[in-house]
Amino acid sequence: NSWQELPCLQKRCIEKFKATLEIKDPVVQIKTYQLLLSVFQYPNPAVSYPYIYSLVSSIVEKLQEIDQRKPEDTTELQIFQEGIKVLEALVAIAEEQHHSQLVACLLPILISFLLDDNALGSATAVMKNLHDFALQNLMQIGPQYSSVFKNVMASSPALKAHLEAAIKGNQENVKVKISTSKHTKNPGKNASIQLKTNFL
Repeated sequence: NSWQELPCLQKRCIEKFKATLEIKDPVVQIKTYQLLLSVFQYPNPAVSYPYIYSLVSSIVEKLQEIDQRKPEDTTELQIFQEGIKVLEALVAIAEEQHHSQLVACLLPILISFLLDDNALGSATAVMKNLHDFALQNLMQIGPQYSSVFKNVMASSPALKAHLEAAIKGNQENVKVKISTSKHTKNPGKNASIQLKTNFL
């Protein structure tokens, strides 16, 4: 009898998660993403996958709201960061046939966080932090899913232009960050290769 009750309980939990994702309280949103991350990473797919399949579209939609609602303080910044962590975790644990679709959802969201040189000069500290966060994540994801990255860029000239403008404006800053890495033996050369591999 308890086994028959589980799907019903699971459905109620999923509906509760969907509802809490819509709650405006930032603390609730942060805690929801953190809890979802632990649920999605649960080692038993029979437990985690129903939540993943039911909630991934809601999470993507929430993160896409950055275009309409820029974070104004560090709490709102954390909401987006926690949401991105969840989406990146989904990419890592998803079945192979779903990788491309999830990465194709993630890349435009991250690129939308980027600022070009002009915008960066007048941006708030929060938006600069979000920009740096997105850039770091793109540099990690680019080499891992290079074919998906190239396909997304090829299918969206506007997205590619936005990315290139952001990189051009931040290239020196990125080179400095890479050159100070403990693992970099030849900073200048590696910085150039890193950028080409990830973005161009």
